[in-house]
Formats: sequence, structure tokens, C-alpha cells
Amino acid sequence: MINKLALKKLVEFGRLSEKRQANFASQLKIPKIAAPTDGGGDYWKRSTSGLSNAFKDNDNARIAEKIEAVVSVYQSATNRLTKKMYERNLEILHNYTNFDFTKLRPAGDLNFLTKSKELLTIDDVPLQILPHHVFTFGKGETVKVGAIWFVAWLEKFSKEDLGIYAEAQFNYLSKVYAKQYEIDPRYCLTVDILTMEAVSYNDILQGEIKSRLQSSVDSLNKYLN
Repeated sequence: MINKLALKKLVEFGRLSEKRQANFASQLKIPKIAAPTDGGGDYWKRSTSGLSNAFKDNDNARIAEKIEAVVSVYQSATNRLTKKMYERNLEILHNYTNFDFTKLRPAGDLNFLTKSKELLTIDDVPLQILPHHVFTFGKGETVKVGAIWFVAWLEKFSKEDLGIYAEAQFNYLSKVYAKQYEIDPRYCLTVDILTMEAVSYNDILQGEIKSRLQSSVDSLNKYLN
């Protein structure tokens, strides 16, 4: 039994050969002091935090602020790999300078909720779900809840990979918030910040993207059980 698994690790698992999948699973069974975290560590933190802030405030000025902050640390960096990291984050931020964040938001005012740290367990596999925002929208008896997750991976996500994130968010929201709000699959969103592609759980429901969350867990469980 594993403590928790970052969702990106589940996506990575699907890219491995059978031999490497078996080794991957065996490593998960070894107790670790620190549990895996999502998003490739803090490599993309400068760009994802800038986009997260801009989405929340619906204000591109937050992108400009983040660019200024990253440029400052970039100029003082001396390590080649560190400078490359800042360059990649800056490139992403510049791509969103004039981005219309309303395309990712439902109409009207959003109320941002404190995110639950509750895990999403599927067939004994505890998944760590870490969207950047969980928010409600609408009024009266039609208050809905959604979430958005900004992700990046140098190996490049496929649409189905992003669908794993979107479906996991929908299941996570259903588990944590369904008694209070209606879960809106259109706004269980995952955005690949490298390609600017957004995928929602509604894309899976409409048959535009194949659901791979359960099958990915099933494949992993073959090696864990």
C-alpha cells in the first residue's frame, strides 16, 4: 500500500515499458520520508503561480508583475541550468501577456474556496489532487463548483493525459463538495501551459477525449497487488 501518488506520476507510468512499469510500482512500495509531489517539483512554479494569480484576479497585470520578478532573479543567477529554468518560465509568461483569461472562467463572479487536502482514492490507489483553484459560481439553488489546474511537462502532455487530470478533478470535487454544490464538468479544467491547450472533463463526457483515469489505475494495480 502506498501513502499517496502525485497525479503526474500516474501519467508518467503510462509512458513506460512493462519492465519499467514493474520497477516503477516496486519503488512505490518502498517507504519514503517525503511523498511524491506533483508538477515536477518547483521547476514551473514561477509561471504556474503567475497564471494562477492572473486567473484568480482576471487581470493580466499579474503576469507582468511575475515577469518583472523572474527577470530580477534571472539576471542575478549564475548557474546555467538555473538560468535555463528561468528562461523557460519567462517564455511561458510572455505567451500569456495578452491572454484572455475569461475563456477559462465561467460568467459572473467567482468565489474561491480553501482547497481540501483530501486524497482521491481509486481502487486502493491514493491520488494527490492539487488544482490551483477551486471556485464556486452562480446564485441561489444553482451554485456550482469547478477547479483549474495549470500543468507543464517537457515530455509533453497528450490530450488524454490532460483528460486524466480533468477527470481526477471532477472525481475529487464530487467527493469533497458534492453535498454543497453541483459539480460542473465544463469547469473541471486542466491547462497545459506550454501549448496553451485546455481540456475539461466535459470533453470526456462528450466523447472528444478517451477516459484513461480508471485504466491507468488498473494498470498500476496489476503491479501493486
